[in-house]
Parts: sequence; C-alpha cells; structure tokens
Amino acid sequence: MEQEKTEEKLKLKEKIGLWAGIAVLTSSIVGSGIFVSPGGVLNAVHGSVGISLLVWILCGVVAALSSLCYCELGASLNTSGCDYGNFQLVYGNVVAYVYLITKAFINASAGISIQVFVKYFISAFVGTDCPLPSILIKISSIFVTLSLAFINYRSVRSVLKAEIIFTIGKFLSMGIISVVGIYNLAQGNLVGQKNFEGAFATDVLQDLTAKDIAVGFYQGIFPYAGWMSLNVVAEEMIDAPKNLPRATLLSLGIVTFMYLAVNVGYFSVLTVKELGTSSAVALTFANKALGPMAWLMPVTVCVSTLGNLCAGVLLKSRRAFVAARSGYMPKIFSMIHVKYHTPGPSLFVGASTSIVFVLIGDVNTLIYAKGFMDWIFIGASDASVLILRYTRPDMHRPYKAPIFAPILACLFPIFFLVLPLLVKPPIFILYLVVFWLMILPIYYLFIIKKVEIPGMLYLTTVLQKLLLVAETDWDGITYVST
Repeated sequence: MEQEKTEEKLKLKEKIGLWAGIAVLTSSIVGSGIFVSPGGVLNAVHGSVGISLLVWILCGVVAALSSLCYCELGASLNTSGCDYGNFQLVYGNVVAYVYLITKAFINASAGISIQVFVKYFISAFVGTDCPLPSILIKISSIFVTLSLAFINYRSVRSVLKAEIIFTIGKFLSMGIISVVGIYNLAQGNLVGQKNFEGAFATDVLQDLTAKDIAVGFYQGIFPYAGWMSLNVVAEEMIDAPKNLPRATLLSLGIVTFMYLAVNVGYFSVLTVKELGTSSAVALTFANKALGPMAWLMPVTVCVSTLGNLCAGVLLKSRRAFVAARSGYMPKIFSMIHVKYHTPGPSLFVGASTSIVFVLIGDVNTLIYAKGFMDWIFIGASDASVLILRYTRPDMHRPYKAPIFAPILACLFPIFFLVLPLLVKPPIFILYLVVFWLMILPIYYLFIIKKVEIPGMLYLTTVLQKLLLVAETDWDGITYVST
C-alpha cells in the first residue's frame, strides 16, 4: 500500500509558549519609560509622593482593563497583526488598511527606545556629564537597528531565548533600585523618611487639580505601552486561547508591582526636587546610592532597553507582513524565508521606518506622537469587543473578558485623546491627518480599482529568488462559531 504523504504548510511556526510569551510581553512593555518617566509624573502632581504612587498603580489598572479586551480578541480570532482582524470584522477593510499601514510605517516607538539605549550605553563609558554629539547617537542607533533586524531575520527561537535573558536583566535593574532604596529607608535614610511621612501633605494636595492628575496619568501610562503586543504574534503562540490571556495578565501584574517597587526605591533615596528635575532618574539614583558601583545602572538599563527593542523588531515586522498578506502592500512583503520561517522582507520595512524616525525626531516629540496615535487605535479596539458581542454573538470565545472591562476601557482612550488637545495640541496630529489623506488614494487605486504597476510581477519574482522567500499558506481571517 502506498503511503500518502501530506505536504507541510509553509507558515509562521507556533514557537511562543507561556513563559516565552511573558518574556516577550514584559520586554515589549518595560523599556526606558520607568527610568525616565517618574519625574514627569511627580512634577504633574506638584511633588505629591502619595498621589504619584497612586497614579502608577492606576495606570497599571488602566492597562489591565484594556488588556482583558485584547485577550478576548486575540484568543477568539487567533491571527497575527494585533487589531487588524477585529478592525476588519467590525469597521471594514478601509479602517483595517489605515491601521496596518499606519502601524507599519509610523514607527515612533523604535525611534524613542533606540536613542535612549545608545545614550545610556555610551554614558556607561564616558560618564553622564559628557554631552554626546547628536550625529554619534543617530549613527549608533542605525547600527543597533540593523543588527536587531538581522538577528530577528535569522531565527525567532534565538530572539525568544535572548528575550528571556533580557527580561532577567531588566528585572535585575529594577530590583537593584527597589532593594537598595528600601534598604536605605530601613537604615533610617532621612530623605526617604521625609518623603513618605509627607506623602499626602495637605499643603500640596490643596493646589492639586483634576487637570494636574490627568497630566500625571499621561506621563505614567507611557511606560506601560505595549500591553497588547502578544496579539501581534497570536498565530505564533502555542495554544493561544489559553496562553495569550495567561501571559498577558501575568506580565501586567508583574510589571505593575515592579513599577511601584521601583518608585518606592527612588523616593527612599532621592528628594522630590532631585527626582523631579532629573532627566535620567536611574542614573541620578545610582550616583547617590551605589557609589563606586554606579556604573551598574546604565549597563542594566541598557539591557532593559535592548530587550524592549528586540521585542519591538519581532512584533512590528509582523504588521507589514499581515498588511501585504491581506493585499494592502506589495506581495513580496507577505513572504517568509523558506528555511528560517521569518518574514525577512517585512523586517526590512520595520528597520527602514525605525531609521527614518531616528533621523527626524527627538525623544520628547516622538513620545507625544506615539501616545496620541496609539490611543486612537486602542479606543477603537476596546470598542470592537462590545460591537462584536452584539454583531457576532455566536463567535467562539475561548476567553471572555468581564463586561465591565470593555465598558471602562472605552472611556480611557477618550480621556487620553482629549487631554493633549486641552494641555498642548501636538503638531503631530496634523502630520497624522496628512499621512492618512495620502494613503487613502493609494487604497482606492490599488485595492479597489486594482491598478497594476508594470513590471511588478517580474520584480517580485526576482526578489523572491534573491531573498529565498515564498508565500505562506493562509486562508484568511476566520472565526469559530459556538
């Protein structure tokens, strides 16, 4: 009897288990934010130690509520690309297209983290008092970007192993701050005692307004950004319906606890003025509390940021891959390497856009831009949970978020979008609108009218042979009815 041979499908492999998922997600969340943002939160609430700590806790709650929505969507649709699947089902192809193209080409977060990494890395050798030339930072950032893209191109498994190491390193850096700070407090550090004894001083609270607290929330939520990142690689997760919610909720619980512990460590050693005026809080802490071992802090912060960058390259490249696979970008970007099973062409898109934002933007401007853009899509995603429950009640939901989660989660994006407009309308809004106006005609011409560029098929074939890539076996986005 002849044995029937089944041909294995060419697709992204399921390589991300529970612990690897936790490593990827914590690396995606914890980057440079916790080492630079505490001063911004403290200044926003007029130096109130108690209120600033509450802001950090509540920002974790905001992230957790939204993450419950993403867990339901990710487990139900089980498709890479994060919000693409639910946007297509709920809002239609145009919105899904705008989301994917925006996320694929506006890569502000990489421009932030790469430059912070380079600054901390170089400062470990030359010290914090030596000003660094802008051109040195940008050239070094480009080198790091290309190196990370190459690592992601060669092996997903290698990236996952590295992420576990990076995750250990970043929690080591936060652990040093927490333990050393609390130890100083236990030894009777007068600065720490004064900070916590006057944590809710009435003379500070009486001048505090709702607007001040709102600004503090905007500063504090930035270090939590990325809580939805595992949805980007849902197809590559082992038993996604079970491991996606577990990895997400466990990661956010760990991150929230560590962020609170780090802030307690800061307040145990630094005065309110020192913390509020420092542009690199971790370095200020190290110089005051670690003495000759202060060099440890920039090194461990670099490990933390590098892990964030590596996870970002892995996750962001999948957006261009999904966009091309759905017909929104040239077909070559929907292909993966026949040996490495990695989306090499889409990695090129991610690396290129990262380099562009390194060259044209400073860190503060990019933080503002990233936050505003992200909250537009987060709000639409949280709302889609409620819409899908109404329009597709028969959808199989291996994980179902409690009803209060999507309801409350829909309110937060409105708050975070209105706040910048009231405080300081960012010019980035204009750039974002112009970008959308530019890509919509492209959608009309190439997606609706299906205009073909002469020679594109030949070019795709040449690149396919050169890069050793092929199309994946994909049947489109489906959902299972109960």
